[in-house]
Amino acid sequence: MKLIAFLLLVACLQVSATGNSQTITLSEKNAPLPKVFKSIEKQTKYVFFFDMALVEGSKKVTLQFSNATIDDVLQACFKDQPLTYAIVGNIIVIHKKNADPQIAQANVPAMDPITGRVLNDQGQPLTGASVMLKSKNTGTSTDADGRFSIEAVRGEILVVSYVGFEQKEVAVGSRTSIEITLTPDQKSVEEVVVIAYGKVRKSDLTGSVSHVKGTDLNSFPTTNVIQAMSGRAAGVRVMQNNGTPGSPVSVRIRGANSILGGNEPLYIIDGFPSSPTYLQSADIESMEILKDASSTAMYGSRGGNGVVLITTHSGRKNQATKVNADMGYSTQSITKKMKLLNPFQYASLYNEQAKNDNMAPYFSQQQLDAFQHMPGTDWQDLLLRKAPLYSGNVSVTGGSEKTTFYLSGGVFSQEGIIPNSDYNRYSFRVNINHEISKIFSVGYTSIYTRSDRSHQNSSLGNRGSDMFGAMLFAPPTVGPYDANGRYVRLNTVYPFISNAIVNPVARRDEMSNKTQVDDIVANLNLRIKPGKDLEFRLSANILNSNNRNDAFTNREPYALNSTGTAYVGTSQFTSLLNENIVSYKKTIADKHTLDVVAGIANQLDKNKSMASGNASVFLSNTVYTGSLQSAGLAGLPTSGFSKNALSSFIGRVNYGFDNRYLFTISFRRDGYSAYSKEFRWENFPSAAIAWRVSNENFLQNSSIVSDLKLRASYGRTGNTSIGPYQSLNILQPYNTIFGDALTIGYAPRAEYTGNLQWEKTDQMDVGVDAALLNNKVRITADYYYKRTKALLNKVQLPTSFGYETALQNVGEISNRGVEIGIDATVVDNHDWKWTLGGNIAFNRNKVEKLYKGQDIVGPNIFTGNINDYINLLREGEAVFVFYGYKEIGYTDKGLISYEDKNPDGAINALDRSIIGDPNPDFIYGLNSFTRYKDFELTLFFQGSQGNDLFNLNKASTLDMGWGLNQPEDVYTDHWTTGKTNAKYPKPSNKINGNFSTRFVEDGSYLKLKNIMLSYSLPVKNWKINYLKSAQFYVSGQNLVVLTNYSGYDPEVNAYGSANSLVQGVDYTVYPPSKSITFGIRCTF
Repeated sequence: MKLIAFLLLVACLQVSATGNSQTITLSEKNAPLPKVFKSIEKQTKYVFFFDMALVEGSKKVTLQFSNATIDDVLQACFKDQPLTYAIVGNIIVIHKKNADPQIAQANVPAMDPITGRVLNDQGQPLTGASVMLKSKNTGTSTDADGRFSIEAVRGEILVVSYVGFEQKEVAVGSRTSIEITLTPDQKSVEEVVVIAYGKVRKSDLTGSVSHVKGTDLNSFPTTNVIQAMSGRAAGVRVMQNNGTPGSPVSVRIRGANSILGGNEPLYIIDGFPSSPTYLQSADIESMEILKDASSTAMYGSRGGNGVVLITTHSGRKNQATKVNADMGYSTQSITKKMKLLNPFQYASLYNEQAKNDNMAPYFSQQQLDAFQHMPGTDWQDLLLRKAPLYSGNVSVTGGSEKTTFYLSGGVFSQEGIIPNSDYNRYSFRVNINHEISKIFSVGYTSIYTRSDRSHQNSSLGNRGSDMFGAMLFAPPTVGPYDANGRYVRLNTVYPFISNAIVNPVARRDEMSNKTQVDDIVANLNLRIKPGKDLEFRLSANILNSNNRNDAFTNREPYALNSTGTAYVGTSQFTSLLNENIVSYKKTIADKHTLDVVAGIANQLDKNKSMASGNASVFLSNTVYTGSLQSAGLAGLPTSGFSKNALSSFIGRVNYGFDNRYLFTISFRRDGYSAYSKEFRWENFPSAAIAWRVSNENFLQNSSIVSDLKLRASYGRTGNTSIGPYQSLNILQPYNTIFGDALTIGYAPRAEYTGNLQWEKTDQMDVGVDAALLNNKVRITADYYYKRTKALLNKVQLPTSFGYETALQNVGEISNRGVEIGIDATVVDNHDWKWTLGGNIAFNRNKVEKLYKGQDIVGPNIFTGNINDYINLLREGEAVFVFYGYKEIGYTDKGLISYEDKNPDGAINALDRSIIGDPNPDFIYGLNSFTRYKDFELTLFFQGSQGNDLFNLNKASTLDMGWGLNQPEDVYTDHWTTGKTNAKYPKPSNKINGNFSTRFVEDGSYLKLKNIMLSYSLPVKNWKINYLKSAQFYVSGQNLVVLTNYSGYDPEVNAYGSANSLVQGVDYTVYPPSKSITFGIRCTF
């Protein structure tokens, strides 16, 4: 005990000298001692140690000191008090005057040095994070590497905070080294969204904008990142069209607006127009979908179909270099097989057809008997396979005080579920920013992408000459090879089979159709900031795309053409864009906020193309496209060149008052060279207002409403819906024969063009954004109405006019609808987190006006015995509705009976009517995220309700003259004299087939689009310095599809986005596949 007392005395003497060098300034009147202690702790390194019950009985003190020593202040505090003090190190121990000071001092906890590191949820160090002792208002901050050092007693609690992250309390316990991970504050994360030519706090947003996080898009591998957007934003319909590897998707934001001009939105990547196919999903930080005119008007003539803003990852200042790697392997397979006829059913059915048509049977009884014991050829098993998909992405990011960088490289390799339908993509991306001085900074971004694609044509039907048509229609009674191992030509085995039906295996193996595309996008920008409020941004952007297509079909006699064909085509697209933008931001008197953007932009696009024409009559099967001159019949070469320019003036003003009342006015004036001089320029204005109700006094203290904003907007956008020179009446090459000589000349184009005007869309939007229960529930709702005027389409002209058609502004289309999105945090604590989200959108479109009230019909589709159009636009109806005959049963001869709408006693074109609608009643998405400790489970559902599909795969059931294989139920459920209410007519090649209600099916569906389970390895416990995090995951795509549609998959459209007039048609389409993915993500 004497030794302890001696050591305490030495310590007191040592610290006394240090304490005397620390001065204190106090001014307290009738202050309790604990308040005085806190004031002393703030000004010194001392910590008070006392029992609160002991101090509560002390007297209040009045003190007035300036630059006093600690001893002077403490003596004044404890004068006439029942208490006294002792200084041990930097701890001041308070005890009773009559108590043994050695006992009190012995109970003083030791102050231990604590070191640690503060990281974000991605394992990146946080520079400047605050680390405070909870017991006193003192602490420190982290350095550039996120490290800190502080002295604390055992059992102390550290309070760690950083802007944009949730505050965290950490108990020190007995540890001397601590790693602390902060999670983003969702309220702060959502505060800033990307808009046209800038960023804005979400609370200040006056337009309708949906936000999708990059982590949501990166949850499963996909050839097109836009595919992953399906169902994640209200009012955005993403259609896959078909499952061919590398195939594009179609996107409709708030319905369709155009006939010829296309309905795809504008994609802006890091501020510049580009294609999302260039991107790896791992490179995307966020995606904003601009939907109303207030949001899109700044893009003027290109914003009529909505705008998708994609922000990619970039480096951050003072960030240690970090490497991220994401590798995945998937297996793909068909979602289901079609049930088709076996050999016995096929032979029996076609013998019955021959009997019905008064023909001799095709198959003998001996063959029928043999077929009963023969499984036959299952062409689906022969052609379909389980196919692998590999994806990998590596990125390196970091930054210093002046320079930030982000580099990434990616590989995506997808083999199709049918061989020779593959897609490979290689990409490299650079994003570098450098601060030259406080005024000048420069940035450079570039993306290089190489994609190689092998095609298997699988749309537009053609009665068995395409891949899936051949697979579905080939008879099961014959195999792919003859006795000599050569491909079988099907109609040589059974002459009643049409020679248009190809051998599917031969078509798969002996036809090559490859496309190679090299794309590079580069941007260089200079930012000048002469003051904190003013900034100039000068930028130059170039996009260059080179495309080569090689197609070859060999001489094997498996189809109509047995001489071989070859084709080579190349094209180059170049786009140059210069933008000069000035922005000014100012806050005045803490009440007024002003954000002004103005600028000019100029864009020049050039397109070059060259094609060999179809060469044929080859002597060898090994020529391919490298020696077209060896063809017996050369193709006619063609070439093309076009260019167009777009010039723009841009302006926007955002004004806010008292963080309650918000106003936005924007304007863009575009001039597009493709229009005639009289209509070359067009103005696109918009205005919006918003009221932050939650910031009013009557709601500020609400325990239910955390945030509430009402907004409204109105404005105009457009569509650059014509190509170069379409407003001119030009000459085109025209060859004719005079005598025996071919004469090359020119003639007027068959299409007349008058003074064309812009397609323009006026849109109104009213919406509400709300957050409830301390931001645990967030709700967004919108009602919109938009009307597109001056629609462009071709109009038939009288032959006396000298032209066949005229491109004219012919009508108007309207869309109106409601969108609702809800997100909720159900549980959020240290171990558990569960969030739910959902959105639903209702859209009703209507053809308001057409040229002279005349219908606009889609192109004819040929199915063998039917050659007619399916889709139609008619005043007062929805867009692209199905038009055909209504079936009412069968005649007494087993033929189809149609309703005589006219009624004139005859079935003809006048009896057609609207029989279906490909537009859904509503679309929706549902998602769930659950985290338990190191496990995460994500579920994502997407659906469409009320849309019809036109299933032309059924066309084979109406024409048995081609010898096509049939669905299994044609054999069991066709018309006979004893079964007159059957599903199918009698087997015959004389059926009176028409596009009718027979082909219309409910295309509604609900898909489990993605399910992912992941586990984060406890790498922090392994003490491996170079490995910061590692996560294993397994995910499934399209594993569950709930639908009544009889085809492979309801998410199809045979014509894709190539023709807006043909929608909702399924005709032997390459279906989407389901897949299971295994992967790992690591950070180094």
